[in-house]
Amino acid sequence: MTSAQGTVGRDMELASIRAFLDSAGGRLTALLIEGEVGIGKSSLWRETVRAAEERGHRVLACQPTENEAGIGFAGLIDLLGSWVDESAAELPEPQRRALDAALMRTSSDAAVRQGAVAVAVLGVLRTLARSAPTTVAIDDPQWLDMPTRQALGFALRRLDAEPVAVVVTRRRDRLADELIEGLPVTRLAVPPMSLGATYQLVHARLGVTLARPALVRVYETSGGNPFFSLELARAWIDRGGVADVGHLPVPERLGDLLRRRLEDLPDGTRRVLLIAAAMAAPSVQELQEACDRPVERDLARAETAGVVDSSDGIVRFSHPLMAATVYGAATAAERRMLHRELAGAVRDPEERARHLALTSPEPDEALAEALEDAATRVARRGATDVAATYAQRALDFTPPGDRGASFRRATAAGVHAMAAGDRARARALFERAVADAPAGPGRAEALRWLAELSTPLGQGIALCDRALQDAGTDQAVASRIHRTRGAISYFLGDVPAAEHHAGLGVELAEGSGDDQALGMALAELAHWTYCGGGGVRRDLFERAIALDGSAGASSPRSHLAKVVMDNDEHDEARSLLTLLLDETMETGDLYSASTHRFHLAELDVWAGDWIAAIEHAEESLQLRQHLDRPGAPLYVEAMARACLGDVDEARNLAEAGLVEALRAEDVVFRMQNLHVLGFVELSLGNHEAARAFLGEATDLMRPRWNREFGDCHMVPDEIEALVALGDLARAEDLAGWMDEVARATHRPWTVATGARSRALVQAARNDLDEADATLERALAAHERLPMALELGRTLLTRGIVQRRMRRRAVARETLEQALALFEGRGATLWAERARSEIARIGVRSAAQVDLTPVERRMAALVAQGCTNQEIAASLSVSRKTVEANLSRSYRKLGVRSRAELVARLSVQREPTSTSSAPNG
Repeated sequence: MTSAQGTVGRDMELASIRAFLDSAGGRLTALLIEGEVGIGKSSLWRETVRAAEERGHRVLACQPTENEAGIGFAGLIDLLGSWVDESAAELPEPQRRALDAALMRTSSDAAVRQGAVAVAVLGVLRTLARSAPTTVAIDDPQWLDMPTRQALGFALRRLDAEPVAVVVTRRRDRLADELIEGLPVTRLAVPPMSLGATYQLVHARLGVTLARPALVRVYETSGGNPFFSLELARAWIDRGGVADVGHLPVPERLGDLLRRRLEDLPDGTRRVLLIAAAMAAPSVQELQEACDRPVERDLARAETAGVVDSSDGIVRFSHPLMAATVYGAATAAERRMLHRELAGAVRDPEERARHLALTSPEPDEALAEALEDAATRVARRGATDVAATYAQRALDFTPPGDRGASFRRATAAGVHAMAAGDRARARALFERAVADAPAGPGRAEALRWLAELSTPLGQGIALCDRALQDAGTDQAVASRIHRTRGAISYFLGDVPAAEHHAGLGVELAEGSGDDQALGMALAELAHWTYCGGGGVRRDLFERAIALDGSAGASSPRSHLAKVVMDNDEHDEARSLLTLLLDETMETGDLYSASTHRFHLAELDVWAGDWIAAIEHAEESLQLRQHLDRPGAPLYVEAMARACLGDVDEARNLAEAGLVEALRAEDVVFRMQNLHVLGFVELSLGNHEAARAFLGEATDLMRPRWNREFGDCHMVPDEIEALVALGDLARAEDLAGWMDEVARATHRPWTVATGARSRALVQAARNDLDEADATLERALAAHERLPMALELGRTLLTRGIVQRRMRRRAVARETLEQALALFEGRGATLWAERARSEIARIGVRSAAQVDLTPVERRMAALVAQGCTNQEIAASLSVSRKTVEANLSRSYRKLGVRSRAELVARLSVQREPTSTSSAPNG
């Protein structure tokens, strides 16, 4: 049976494809066509493309080959070439410029970021999908070049509601393709063909009718594989068409069949095919120029033999296996020589570089220069992976005696490798650069790069010290080295050293004449000064931003956002970070965007919006997965999950982050992950385990920076665990430290949590009146602190103290406020603790018992005269949530208005006890 466009015996598969396309109009979805080699995946892929076009889809199609895998954005040119004019006009200028460069529509000396291309691709897909369903179809995506793969993967992961269908093929023995990872996938397994379909296929494609004995032998030997069946049938035809089963030639390996078909072609034709296999989908004209003679007759012979198809002017092999067989028939030496010949014949500099990269790397300065130039060109287009490869090969071709060229090329290759996220390769290249360079500023800069790449971080200190000796009188280089040393010192936990080297960096930058470097040095000095207890140096930040207003992760604005965030100025921090995120996403600075998202995740954790925090953290990790260590996003997602009571996942993430932090000697993220693990145990009431984790974190912090807590929030948690265990001596000591820092900084977080910690110690010593008064001061500080969980914990502590003072009604109200906060945020473990404390007080009247804790808290705020909007702001919920809860309260209490509700509550209010006698 014959299906559309000559597809034989695949009616069920074609029906599945049509059903997929008919259901794929409203959201992002994927179709995976998988099966063994030669089973007909490409034929079904082409039918999918045809069917999508019939349905009015915009189809972005690409059939990459192995030879194209090393050409930067080759796949993207195929996918977007015919659509970019229609879709790119709406893109921001940085993205439009990046896309034009990637697609080789324009040339420019200004480099573009690979991330900018990725963001542009996302914009193009969204623009196309707004006007019509869009299908992205890739046959055999394993051969996509890495820049295209990364850009397309970035875009697909961020689509959701857009009507985009992704269609890919895959050999059954291949791993799942990351392009469709996480997408809703429809799998279409392509089974062997039936005997009847095999008969139809051979008849339709080869124009012959096999007698049944021969047909059965072909079918059984091929296992129903259409490609194998056609090759076997061709072999039968070539041997005279003898139908007797005993005479059917059936080699054990398909490669033997393919090679035999090639052996029947003239030597000249095989040479033309070898050159075509070494090129990346050449046109007939390009192939003729490479062969330096007419090739039409050779192509005609090859087409008759079913080896290639050049009907549209592009020479394509009938199957990837055929191209691989042609290329593999040549020896390695013959292939290297061929690529060297092609490098001299092709016109495009990047195509020439690809061939040079596949030749034997014999010292040749001219070839090294060609590869060096190609690396620069490719880097300007944003294809950093390919640029790193070409730069590495340029270094390999460099004559051994030219140390200056070797140093320059090793350094350039290292920079490209860093941009591509290949830290291991970059480290090796900078080590080679250092070995080839004489003492001086150049070697100092290479040593500084090595310091930034050092793992563990402690190695970076020694490298910076070596670099400073080489820098000599070059103030610009020395300034950068001091700044790097300062940043490493910070992550090692040595804030005084960070502040010292940042100050030296500023002094040297002042004399260098580099405004941007001076701006960054000033911002780093302001940041480390804050961590050392020096407060928010707005004067330094204002000067730094005036010199450098960029939006990168290390820019002055980014440092300011982090400092005001740590200083509890959350609204300003959120505004800054949101703006920085928008700017870096627009320009494609994905690493910086990941940093800004990470800090937004921290803000969300503190604000109690833990679902948003998880989303920010996961996106931050996605953005930096090829670029940097994942420790930061792991820690903040772990804390969000810990707050939600998802203790198993929180532990897993924090333990993974801790392993990474220990490997890198990163003290900051070691403390943060220890804090998460300790907070989990504290939330569960496992105070001994909590003390172990939290005590280790505190002991890492206290000797290094002890005048400001910044984002290190573990000390109040350790004090709570210590009090529960009866270790009042250490608890008193840490509470005294918090008191001292609070008096010096006046930060709301330090004042509020420090007072709560002090009150815990006072209550443990049975000084309940002092504890209650201290908690009153803590709650006053909480009014300036938008941290819902911390407020809930302070209310919980005060409710316990009030219960012990036998102020039962007040204690209940305080505990119910805490419970409302915990429940409203989803803090399940802390909500359970609040319920347990409420249960210890006793029960209310029947009418009050009917109300949930959240409803009772809202009713109490109504009684205080608060509007719905004020109640929503107080409890950090939406106005609709307030209205819904009050409506339920009215029904339960049998009232119709706010006035009746207040009157009912005043009748039921319990008398307040003034007794302050302790009651353990």
